[in-house]
Amino acid sequence: MSLSSWKALIVVPLFLCIACSPEAEPAETEAPAAEASQSSALTVYPAGSLLTARYQHTATLLANGKVLVVGGGTPTETASTELYDPATATSSTGPSMSAARRSHTATLLQDGSVLIVAGIGPSGILSSVERYQPATNTWTTVAPLPRISYGHSATLLADGRVLVVGGVGGASGGTSAHIYDPATDTWTATGSLPNAMGFQSAVRLADGRVLLSGGGATTNLAQLWTPSTGTWTVVASMNFARSDHTLHLLPSGKALAVGSEQMTEAYDPATNLWTNTGNTAVQHFSAPSAMRPNGTIVMAGGSYNNTTVEMYTPSTGAWSTVGALTQTRRNHPTVALPDGRVLFLGGTASSSSGSMVPLASVEVFDLSSSCTPTTCAAQGKNCGTISNGCGGTLSCGTCGSGLTCTNNVCGTGAPASCAHNVCTSGTALSKTCSTCANTVCTRDPFCCNTSWDSICVNEASTDCVITQPGCVAQ
Repeated sequence: MSLSSWKALIVVPLFLCIACSPEAEPAETEAPAAEASQSSALTVYPAGSLLTARYQHTATLLANGKVLVVGGGTPTETASTELYDPATATSSTGPSMSAARRSHTATLLQDGSVLIVAGIGPSGILSSVERYQPATNTWTTVAPLPRISYGHSATLLADGRVLVVGGVGGASGGTSAHIYDPATDTWTATGSLPNAMGFQSAVRLADGRVLLSGGGATTNLAQLWTPSTGTWTVVASMNFARSDHTLHLLPSGKALAVGSEQMTEAYDPATNLWTNTGNTAVQHFSAPSAMRPNGTIVMAGGSYNNTTVEMYTPSTGAWSTVGALTQTRRNHPTVALPDGRVLFLGGTASSSSGSMVPLASVEVFDLSSSCTPTTCAAQGKNCGTISNGCGGTLSCGTCGSGLTCTNNVCGTGAPASCAHNVCTSGTALSKTCSTCANTVCTRDPFCCNTSWDSICVNEASTDCVITQPGCVAQ
């Protein structure tokens, strides 16, 4: 089974829970200018570890202060869950879901429960839906989505229902839109999108409408759903094509598109215009961002040569570099806590052979002036040099004969292969085999790490201009 699409799926549900509230006033009063001047050694440091290294999982902040971490790839799909406690920087085992899955969405409902929708399982794309109840620490299987899907968005509506839109799967997956009612456990179709979308970002605006944007490296499309009519409208396109980005609702009522490009841009629903705001210091390709309670937005990493942590201040429209991750990571769920800290949980790193490596480590962006150095053992590292989380370094030793140091862990690397073309399933390909292989594997690392399976072939036919026979049209 392929590790499909590394688009914004991991992050969309998280930010729909955190960043889509139409509250107009930020809750904190700390001065962004003072925050930006903090030393990077004191703002980002290790914060324990998940029990399982995972990616394409979701992380949702619960009302009890813990973070529910669900599913993902290990690299195989898992039904396991964890409850990470930011107060102690420890994680405990949660109840398993009925179905193993990755690339699903997670939406925090108004009653504090969490809705997990579809995704990819060991046998293919799923339609199954499950609901987590924090009060009883249990999962309940609820009505399935009327189609199989991954790469969709899931947005909590003002009335407590959930809008699930687009994605991959089913006869009309890219244009499908359904609403789930948790009170009746039913799904209802709502208007089809004028243009198919997948792996897009979504945000609920202050007036209750839902804005979708982007979803591909060449896509700057934006579409707007009106709840009173259940209809979709194509609105002004973004100034930049974006993928792996996040939409945030600002106190001004505008929607801010963050990530993929260095330039940040804001959509004004009153004028139907996108306006460029400010540039990030570096380009964050697959770095989900999170809005803190005071309205500032934090984004970190996103590529395997970038550890930069940056913060956006809406009042100035400017970005400031505020720290550095202790290791590179991408596609990491990002959670803003009520006290202003921001968590980066798991995700992927890259091995010396270019393979994707699941991460269990957790890091935190924190503006407090204290920092407790970590150890090699605490980070699960046993070779090379790493940060101690407080501005210093740690030497974790060397590997034995026949082993290589990959992401500071001793092991063996998988050889690259170009044994077949992108339209034929088989052994894992190398990114260097072709432009198409690079495109597919950037989205879906499974194809270049484990196996070029039928989903990789489908992704090639979707993401690349294929003229040779053998690829299955989507």
